[in-house]
Amino acid sequence: METSSEHPHPEVDTGVNYWFLFLMALIVVAVTWLGIINFKEGRKTEDAKSNGEAWVAWLTEQGTQRFEADYKIEACKGGVVPTGDPAKSDTPVLGTWGACLDYIMKNTELKDQNNTFLNKPPHLIEKCIPSDLSTSGAIVIEDLKPTPAGSAIPFVGSQLVETDPIDYKMQLRVSVCDKGGYAIKVAEFEF
Repeated sequence: METSSEHPHPEVDTGVNYWFLFLMALIVVAVTWLGIINFKEGRKTEDAKSNGEAWVAWLTEQGTQRFEADYKIEACKGGVVPTGDPAKSDTPVLGTWGACLDYIMKNTELKDQNNTFLNKPPHLIEKCIPSDLSTSGAIVIEDLKPTPAGSAIPFVGSQLVETDPIDYKMQLRVSVCDKGGYAIKVAEFEF
């Protein structure tokens, strides 16, 4: 008996191979595209956090100086007792958060910030609301009031409103809202 040293080669359908390679190429393109989109969205979140960090840096720096006698920014000066009725005046009363905020928004580098989610300047809001996507990139500044000694919660946060006096050393918390409207805490500090 003679044995054949040739092995039979099965027929290979090259069309199936090409479709498989085409499908793999589409998957690579889709994963790359999604990665680019997620990177851009993550960058927007980091930019929003940078905006909050800039507010923290400015307020912290001013907080170390605002009780000194020669402090130049009268609107944010500590120890100034508000005079007059803020409801009857068109201009914010010195020694209140409204006057300080007005100064910050007109005369500091913070006025030039950009909310990358909405392509407009970031705005200050009371709190981040996940059901309201217009809060994306917004900044939340809370006044933290200490609770009685022994409490499980050391501070209770409340929104700073324009008529709030700032004549004392304040404990503040700055947060920013992410794309989904959830709060990202940036820092707690003294002002």
